[in-house]
Amino acid sequence: MRKVSLRQIAPDWRTIVSALLIVLSFPPFDLYFLIWFALVPWFFVLHGASTPRRALVQGLWLSFLMTLGGFSWVAFVLHQFAGLPWAVAIIGLLLFGLICQPQFLIFAPAFTFFHKRLDASRRTGPTMLAAGAFFALTYSGVDWILPKLFVDTLGHSFYQAHRLRQAADIGGAHLLTFIVLLVNYAIWWLALNFQQTRRRGVWQFGGALPPATPLLIVAAIASGSAWIYGSTRYSALQGIIQNPVEKLQAAVIQGNIGDIEKLASEKGIRSAAEKVVGTLLGMSDHALSTGDRKPDVVIWPETSYPSTFRTPQTPDELARDQLVERFVQERQIPLLFGGYDRMGGEDFNSLFFLHPQPVQLEKGETSDQQVYHKNILLLFGEYIPGMEHIQFLKDLFPQIGNFGRGEGPEVFNVPLAPTPEHPDRTDRVLKTGPIICYEALFPNYVIDAARMGSQMILNITNDSWFGPYQEPQLHLSLVIFRSIETRLPQLRSTNTGISALILPDGTISHQTRIGEPEIMNVSVPLIAPVSTLMLKWGDWFGPHALALGLLGSAFLLWRRKE
Repeated sequence: MRKVSLRQIAPDWRTIVSALLIVLSFPPFDLYFLIWFALVPWFFVLHGASTPRRALVQGLWLSFLMTLGGFSWVAFVLHQFAGLPWAVAIIGLLLFGLICQPQFLIFAPAFTFFHKRLDASRRTGPTMLAAGAFFALTYSGVDWILPKLFVDTLGHSFYQAHRLRQAADIGGAHLLTFIVLLVNYAIWWLALNFQQTRRRGVWQFGGALPPATPLLIVAAIASGSAWIYGSTRYSALQGIIQNPVEKLQAAVIQGNIGDIEKLASEKGIRSAAEKVVGTLLGMSDHALSTGDRKPDVVIWPETSYPSTFRTPQTPDELARDQLVERFVQERQIPLLFGGYDRMGGEDFNSLFFLHPQPVQLEKGETSDQQVYHKNILLLFGEYIPGMEHIQFLKDLFPQIGNFGRGEGPEVFNVPLAPTPEHPDRTDRVLKTGPIICYEALFPNYVIDAARMGSQMILNITNDSWFGPYQEPQLHLSLVIFRSIETRLPQLRSTNTGISALILPDGTISHQTRIGEPEIMNVSVPLIAPVSTLMLKWGDWFGPHALALGLLGSAFLLWRRKE
């Protein structure tokens, strides 16, 4: 039996450096310039690995260390939400680290396997240019297709790069990931060239260009083109945003309702439920009575209403329903709020639109209420596969809901009151595509609503279970790309922060603090539709990158045998 040494399974120091650089590139640190060379140390490790199996070990370590640095809040969730002891929650975090970034587990052995078979004599400039391009495409495609709980990718680190991030309206964040991989590969190949010539005692190339030159040129062209395109797009959008077709005045209510209070209210403790609703109504009244312009709508965050709405089980629940209905009628203000709905024996995580007057629905009916049911549920948060049939799971995780799924993307028609500037405008209607929390991570879901005519992304979220550090900032950074891809403004309403107004160019125009009650009364610019390739083709880059990357890599290996 072959012995395994500690050195063979320990993390290489260069793997640790790469993990640190990646973590620092993302929020809350936001040193996104580090991502341009974050993988270079790790590539040296993979190139020096004697077998793909040893490369896999370093892939596991990179995933594990990146999780500890960037997803440490997972332990907080397991303790706060799942009710696990801290010791068990930390073990859960450690286990999650092994699968959090599965693309590294695939890419690492593939990198070593490929370069071991690419004969040194064939590592010419054109060959390595092709290798770099195909590997960058393959990584982006694998990263796109593998199941990842938080759907993050390296390109998301550019959420604060005002110009470069605009290229995401072509191919999403995965297009930016491709450019990141291409640049990292080019830098690594150049560094490897110099390392090898130094070992041979050759300090100059005698006037000849290093073999890495073609790859460096293409990487520079790709990143430069993305920046130039983004700069042009960014400048054009400034004029469009500053001269919108219309403006929506919205009051987003961040009540800072903590988990304990919400959990108590959802379990039927009357005083806690009254406090939740009373806080939200009081802040809404304050929003209506202050400011230069009365809000067109009031928005409460995900699951802010502490019981099912209009399906009361007790007199107290009926009284709360009536209290909210009176508020809407007496103030003559539309209210959009997150809560629970019950239909056909199933509970749904829902968004309700309550209006003072009945509105025309798509099916020809009229009602003072529209309801959206969440469609994409969070695994182990809102459902566990098979939980409805396995009593053991119900007993083990009583706090995890087993919600039903809604039908999919929808568009709400929200009638608005005439403005002081245009008192004759009685036909004002806002078309908005609602999304609830986790759904905001999926480009195609938001794109489908935009294709249905949505003028604004309405994003209600509850990040309170995840703690105040890292996750709220990371979640916000990911959803910014939905506005860039669709060129729609986004109103984000959260229980404990970060609530935000995101403009169609990805700019965070307004945002709230974490852990404080706040009213965000903002003017949302509603612009004419702006065409993007993502709107036309959907989230297209990932699957095409995967197919092209795999075919190209296979072709290079086939040529080696000639």
